[in-house]
Amino acid sequence: MAGLNPIVIENQKTGNPQSEWDLDGPSSSNIQGFATTISVNAGGTVSLKINTDSANYRIAIYRLGYYAGLGARLITTIQKTTASVQPAPGGTPAIGLVDASNWAVTATWAVPSDAVSGIYIAKLVRQDSTAGASHIPFIVRNDGVRRDIVFQTSDTTWHAYNGWGGANLYGGNATASSDGRAYKVSYNRPFVTRDGIGTYAGPQDFVFSAEYAAIRWLERNGFDVAYVSGVDVGPGAYPLTNYKVYMSVGHDEYWSGDQRANVEAARDAGVHLIFISGNEVYWKTRWEADASGAPNRTLVTYKETHAVAKIDPSSQWTGTWRDPSFTPISDGGRPENALTGTIFQVDSFRADTITIPYGPSKFRFWRNTSVAGTQSGQVASLATGILGYEWDESPDNGFRPPSLIHLSATTLSVNTYLLDYGNTVGPAQATHNLALYRAPSGALVFGAGTVFWSFGLDTDHDYANDGPVTVTPEDPNVQQATVNLLADMGVQPQTLQGNLVTASASTDLTPPVSTISTPAAGASLVQQQAVTVSGTASDAGGLVAVVEVSTDGGATWHPATGTTNWTFTWQPLLPGNYTITARGVDDSMNVETPGAGVSVTVTPAATVSLFTQKDVPFTLSTDDHNALEIGLRFKATTGGTVSAIRFYKNPSNVGAHIGHLWSSTGTLLAAASFSNETASGWQQANLTTAVTLTVGATYVVSYSSNGFYSVDYNYFYRQRSIGSLVAPSGLSVGNGVFVYGSAGSFPSSSFLNSNYWVDVVFNRAGGAGNLPPTANNDSGFVTTENTALAIPASSLLANDTDPNGYTLSVTGVSSPTNGTVAYNAGTQIATFTPTTNYVGDAGFVYSITNGHGGTASANVALAVNPSGQTTVSLFSISDVPATVTENDNNAVELGVQFQSSAAGQVTGILFYKGPQNTGTHIANLWTASGTLLATATFVNETASGWQVVTFPAVAISANTVYVASYHTQTGYYSANSGYFSTAHVSGVLTAPATGPVGGNGLYAYGASSAFPTSSYNATNYWVDVVFQPTSQSTYSLFSLNDTPATVTQNDPNAVELGVKFQSSSAVQALGIRFYKGPQNTGPHVANLWSSTGTLLATATFAGETASGWQTVTFASPVPLTANTIYVASYHTTTGYYSATSAYFTTGHTSAMLLAPDSASAGGNGVYIYGASAFPTSSYNSTNYWVDVIVSNSSGAPVV
Repeated sequence: MAGLNPIVIENQKTGNPQSEWDLDGPSSSNIQGFATTISVNAGGTVSLKINTDSANYRIAIYRLGYYAGLGARLITTIQKTTASVQPAPGGTPAIGLVDASNWAVTATWAVPSDAVSGIYIAKLVRQDSTAGASHIPFIVRNDGVRRDIVFQTSDTTWHAYNGWGGANLYGGNATASSDGRAYKVSYNRPFVTRDGIGTYAGPQDFVFSAEYAAIRWLERNGFDVAYVSGVDVGPGAYPLTNYKVYMSVGHDEYWSGDQRANVEAARDAGVHLIFISGNEVYWKTRWEADASGAPNRTLVTYKETHAVAKIDPSSQWTGTWRDPSFTPISDGGRPENALTGTIFQVDSFRADTITIPYGPSKFRFWRNTSVAGTQSGQVASLATGILGYEWDESPDNGFRPPSLIHLSATTLSVNTYLLDYGNTVGPAQATHNLALYRAPSGALVFGAGTVFWSFGLDTDHDYANDGPVTVTPEDPNVQQATVNLLADMGVQPQTLQGNLVTASASTDLTPPVSTISTPAAGASLVQQQAVTVSGTASDAGGLVAVVEVSTDGGATWHPATGTTNWTFTWQPLLPGNYTITARGVDDSMNVETPGAGVSVTVTPAATVSLFTQKDVPFTLSTDDHNALEIGLRFKATTGGTVSAIRFYKNPSNVGAHIGHLWSSTGTLLAAASFSNETASGWQQANLTTAVTLTVGATYVVSYSSNGFYSVDYNYFYRQRSIGSLVAPSGLSVGNGVFVYGSAGSFPSSSFLNSNYWVDVVFNRAGGAGNLPPTANNDSGFVTTENTALAIPASSLLANDTDPNGYTLSVTGVSSPTNGTVAYNAGTQIATFTPTTNYVGDAGFVYSITNGHGGTASANVALAVNPSGQTTVSLFSISDVPATVTENDNNAVELGVQFQSSAAGQVTGILFYKGPQNTGTHIANLWTASGTLLATATFVNETASGWQVVTFPAVAISANTVYVASYHTQTGYYSANSGYFSTAHVSGVLTAPATGPVGGNGLYAYGASSAFPTSSYNATNYWVDVVFQPTSQSTYSLFSLNDTPATVTQNDPNAVELGVKFQSSSAVQALGIRFYKGPQNTGPHVANLWSSTGTLLATATFAGETASGWQTVTFASPVPLTANTIYVASYHTTTGYYSATSAYFTTGHTSAMLLAPDSASAGGNGVYIYGASAFPTSSYNSTNYWVDVIVSNSSGAPVV
């Protein structure tokens, strides 16, 4: 037997007939049990907990395999002569958890150290007068032994459907969910899945269905295979790199985050992946210990997609993997086709036929099969039933793996098509493809996209299609194709069945060659207008399987139509200079290195919309049949008109539709009825008269629907900006708006920042072509006396706009006041140096360009504070990474743990950007436990260098660790390996070598933001914070840039005017200021009062300017108690004060200071006519623009 692998040797042993080892009917409730671990290494012990009143029964342990067709072999038998009546199981009834960990161990089996890895069953058989039998499955592993294939069981699915105890993950007697489904299911339960006990349960979801068929065929043909459980691959972090091929089989629906991470890491290390499974990697799960404390015995998924809410108390998302509804706070939004190449779309029960058109029938995947003999114009077919009972599609949905090819194509009309992220099915046309791609590591990944691929490998298996067993015949095409696939992965059988042909790996190492015919180099294209990219491709050693096109420098690749002659339709969203590149992939999975491509210019269009014809919803239809008005908020950054309203229609969204355009407050500006609608797709209704928009003003566009509308939840967690149109992020004011009721009601409610796929046609003033950018004045920059201030270009550009959508850059600085200014184009830093010993207001002018001839300039206002008042960061603007661009093109969240020795406020986040780190970047501030404190999107970034984004100040505690991070969609981040092997200190800030999250330098791979917890080699990913220590700051209610709505109120009477305020922490009042209009002359006196009218301090203003903010300091600071109301006021003898009516209908907060709303404060914005006195009257919540200056130290105030 030298040279034979253990599977061949094992299957040469005599098996036992199925009539002996299988059950003759359903399992018996009078003898049931489970193993205390789903898998065990050879040499370990399996403990069984059995519940029976029989004192005479046997436990026969079998190993599943081929065994000359018998299917199993008896390993040992344990006789039992004592009954073991177990107590009622424990658990948590409300959430459907039934946990029998309180049962006693009944029997044990010491697994021989030389036991062959496999799926084993313990058959429990009563030997008394009462008939009864049942199965306990478990897996025996061979840890540390290298094998060709590792077969992962779908045990998570077995238990997800297992209804023993009253509930499974689909329904039952749980009270916390409306459908009775469990949120948690225990592995401490007997299996009754095969018996159909449990909502939707059946033999199709247990080991004796697709998995058993695959086991029989693999072992029949002598493949060197080992077996592990889903628990092993998930929380067990099983070392998959010991194998050439990882295999997922059957109905592998439930995957934890660590399971996916382990499999993806194996792929990225060169392990080939085979998914002969369907509906795979669908529900995201997590693991908990059982009631006894045994780890990973409780499978958890709240199915938050069903709830459309974050109901899992864990920070982890447990909905469908594809659902982004609560991203970036939760870790969803990662469709499964990014891993497997296919994505679940067609629900049960199906028994369809996979078809192979002439083109892919010639691919080497089908070599030595009858499919390969398909003639031109013909279509080959596999055995009916292999495509079922649930199956997938392989779309270009933004998550398609590059280099993916399709090996088949089957398009069918179905009535169980998934229309959203996991809640609604309905009629649609679906296309199934067998899919194959090559990962950058060289690993091949095959996705069958069907639960029952293995039915073509072997006919002996369970399957109930809501009725009797249906037999799908063995299909030699499926068998040979699987042999071919494994050969390409370096795996060969040792006992190949006689009707099959030994395959070998491809010797073709030459990739295809592709060319681009159109458009021509230098072509001028128009924004949002479709252009056809076309070309040719050829392959010397095989066949061109797909041509991919990139329009973003290779960051993403999309499949073209056709192979040797191909076309691709592109609708450029934004104007600019683009390089179109193409590459071919052949049927040996050789990927062409693309050439230089074709450079084109996209010019701004006169007419734009937020979405193109190619933009379509992920959730085509909701199960909401109520009439409502749905829309979105938007604004225009340049002048123009709206001439039409658009919406995306699915086939269920029937009836009359009327579009409406509104002001932000609900004034109807225009309406139009949709006519001549198509059954689905984008619909457009033209307005009778175009509506002129005010630049920067918010509008609402909506349409009336009778229900079953399209929606994508959480779409507007970031803004969508196309040229002059912006649909703002819903993080501050919810976007995606609705109102239930009859057509024509103003929609103002928002739910999960949902995109209801409504749009406008905007006609830009000035028409097509390049219009100049708009530079807006900047303020809020602070430096200290005699200290230069470095300002990144991104900070200056943050509020500037370009109507064309071009990228803006700073060209220079000039006209400084109270200092000097210089701009370094290399580092993209403007440096302002204040005049020696100067304290006060300062500024300069900066100029910008859009790179296409458009220029503009704006003013920068900054404050020079007395010494001792400053902001702190971990790094200086002059610090640069050792590696500017890491060769990692995966989407990832990168961060740093930091703490401050002084309390203060974080007002922004910075990161160092390399030139290839393109795309949208999102900043996040977290607690050490992962609570999100602030988030913001970087805008108007420079091509490289330090980028900064600010957000409302977040107070942080002293000596407490926080995490600052940013998310990049394209990777290619900057890094210094080993940087945090020791702590990094900058002033009061420290980036520790280790922290509560672990080693410093944090990351989390994924398509969207998530709390980063992983660390590698103490790497610094160059993330930083803008921090203002409280001990070095003064605070006021208003900034010097705040101004009244009415500068001069027409009231010439002497009056005392004030504001009620309080501080959340103990501070000292240093002085008072007020805003002065030009007619508010004469002496002014400042007063600080207690809430009951006790005068605490007074001072007379001196050296006033003609208008603007005036400041006076008290002779001595006045201590103020935390959370206590005070009144700051001033007296004017001439009146003509400044005011903003209704300002205090809501409270006003600035750092620790609060001016409470008028209702809660008994009136805010206070006054009293006559001589200086305590002001108590209030009118219409008016703000009279009085302010207080406070500090937590005795330092001088900001003036």
